[in-house]
Amino acid sequence: MKLATFLTLSILACTGLAGKTCTPSFDYCADELIKSKGFTEADLKDALIGSEYEKENPNSILYHCTNPGSVGHPKLCPNGCKDSAQEGSKKC
Repeated sequence: MKLATFLTLSILACTGLAGKTCTPSFDYCADELIKSKGFTEADLKDALIGSEYEKENPNSILYHCTNPGSVGHPKLCPNGCKDSAQEGSKKC
């Protein structure tokens, strides 16, 4: 019974991260994370909790990929995040 519980919890934990992908050490604008990396706006708002940008619009933040399925180290872009042709080299 314990093994079945462990396997169920492991599957649930993995499926929560399965759709989210980003390249560690790369920077991303919110729109790219949402449109092509599997993140939701709620994920991006959650990444801001505890930071000085918690009440900012998630679309005005530059997110740094810390692990393949997570972002952090937010940077405020007062004039919006700027996309570039090269993945991971976004800037304010």
